[in-house]
Order: sequence, then structure tokens, then C-alpha cells
Amino acid sequence: MTIQEDAPLLITEHELIALIALAGTTGALKCQSLFRLDHAAGAPLEQAGVATLLERGLMTVEGESLVPAGPATGVAGVLADSDAWLEVALVTPKAEHVYFLFGSGTGALVLSLSKYGVHELRPLTDADGMFTTAVEMVTFYLGTAPDGRPAAGTVRRHLPDGTFHSVHIKVAPDGSLEIVTGDDAQPAPAALRPEDLEDRLRQGLGLLPA
Repeated sequence: MTIQEDAPLLITEHELIALIALAGTTGALKCQSLFRLDHAAGAPLEQAGVATLLERGLMTVEGESLVPAGPATGVAGVLADSDAWLEVALVTPKAEHVYFLFGSGTGALVLSLSKYGVHELRPLTDADGMFTTAVEMVTFYLGTAPDGRPAAGTVRRHLPDGTFHSVHIKVAPDGSLEIVTGDDAQPAPAALRPEDLEDRLRQGLGLLPA
């Protein structure tokens, strides 16, 4: 796996809103939309995020400026520089897993959502490692079936212009796989051999020639 073995940084949605606002770049605002935080962004939650970041030592005040501190420094940098974004949803008999992966050539992060609102951030090597990690997640949950079968995975690669590539994969109780590429045309599922899973997933995301 390309995920580094560092302990995850726990972060709340209002802290993410505060860090995104502090970065203020196009990449950071794209992350805000990706995380479904557009409706929540604004002064009240941003101020709450600043307050808890200050209390936790993840932000400091320097003169008249707010400055990320400690692990939040790297998070703010990745948010600001991000130019690649992925969304991974995995549904298994035991649980639903939702991840957002974002970054650039110099660094990336994976955000693992929790239903309790305190999420986990883990560092990745870079955007290339981000794509590799997403493929590994899908092949792990659908291929080795740690949570059982049937299971399904959806991966969306979001592009700067607001469009995206999507791939939907299902695994039946007997281990057989089906794949659907794209959302608009709603094509019929096609059979998929396990050994072709990685390449077909990368093709559907536009990372390999079709």
C-alpha cells in the first residue's frame, strides 16, 4: 500500500472548513465541494473550526494572521495545492466505507469519513500514490472480500472543470465481477475477470488508454 504508516490525524468537518477557507485556493475550494461541505461553509462553522484548531495546537496566531501548526500545516498545504481528486465508496454486507483522496505531485491525503463526524486523515506519497491506493482499496474489498459478499465499489475521478470519470464494480456471492463505466448512458453491466480488475478500473478513470 502507498499509505504511510503515520498515525492518522483526527479532524472534524468544521476544522476542515476552517483550513479550506484559510487556504482559499481553487484546489482547496474543489476539495470543499468534493467533501460536500459547500452548504456548511461560512462564518459560524469556520469560526468554530478555528477555535478548536487553536485549542488543539493545530493553528496559531502570528500577528494578525492565522497559521496552521503541527500536522495541520501539511494538510493545509495539500488542500491548497491539490489538483487531483478521487471519491471511493465501498458497500459490503457489514459496512459502508467512504473515502476522499486529494493531492498533487508533491503530496496527497486520504480522508476516511466517520458517521460520528470525527474523520481520519492519512498521508499518501503523491497523486500517483493516491490513484494506486484507490485501486488497492477496491481490489482488497471486492477481491479478498474481508467483509463478505455481495459487495460493490464506486470510484469517481473528479476533474477541474467539474466533470468526472466513474467506474462501478459489483462482486456477486460466487465471486463473479461486473463493471459499468460512466453514469450518463447507464450501459448494461459487463462481466469482468478478476485479473483484469486493476487495468479496467484505471481505464475507466482515464488513467490508461481504453
